[in-house]
Amino acid sequence: MYAALCWIVLSTMIFTFVSCFDGVENEYRVTVPTFATVTHDEVGNVRLYLDEGRGILDPSSESANIKWGDAVRVMIRYDLPIITGDNISMENTRFKSIVRSAVKIDTVSMVDVTGMDKYPSTLGNDTLLGFTMHAYRGYVTMQAWTATNFNFDMNCSFDRNKFDGENLYLNLHYNEKAGTWNNEFLQTVSATLPDFVRTPGAVTSDSLKIIMTAPVWYSSAKDSVYTDTVTCKISRTRLNPPTYSNSTGGY
Repeated sequence: MYAALCWIVLSTMIFTFVSCFDGVENEYRVTVPTFATVTHDEVGNVRLYLDEGRGILDPSSESANIKWGDAVRVMIRYDLPIITGDNISMENTRFKSIVRSAVKIDTVSMVDVTGMDKYPSTLGNDTLLGFTMHAYRGYVTMQAWTATNFNFDMNCSFDRNKFDGENLYLNLHYNEKAGTWNNEFLQTVSATLPDFVRTPGAVTSDSLKIIMTAPVWYSSAKDSVYTDTVTCKISRTRLNPPTYSNSTGGY
């Protein structure tokens, strides 16, 4: 998993130096990928809240001509900003930079299976080679790999009765379907955290622990199946998706 993710990062880092005897023109940029949440103001401006505490990005005028449409979650490639100063926390820092590209990530609502003896067949329960997930600013982002490029439906479900104020238990559901997934990164879907978790006071600890399970092949030979589990934590201050006016930093 980590090797694949590292390959994505390394393959998108760009270093450019240009010089000549008559003049010197040096361009140095590092272009990296990350997930982001797209917000809009009332006149159509876009502000991107980057995952992993990378900051709040306003696309500069040099950015690619991206048709954002109704995209909420995206994978972008952007130029890292040059930040100066000591002890800078990027999470709430607004900055301008060039957005080179953006790919829309489907956003789904988690499925409530409280009180059900078995999952609805429409959710799907295909076995995976592996999966991962992270949570940030109101969204859980799930990635799965199957060693194929078939298209897919992916979502997760929850049982409200298992929520104890500190732990949210999720079941990952994957269903292969016709068509192909043509993007160079892992098959990806983002889901909004359910409303009952985001109710003030619902999370009683400093952070919410998310535990996700899914059926995974024991080996690449696909000779047996087991239930794999991945976990992550999200601060209770980051349970709600951002809006355009949430930003607190400046340029």
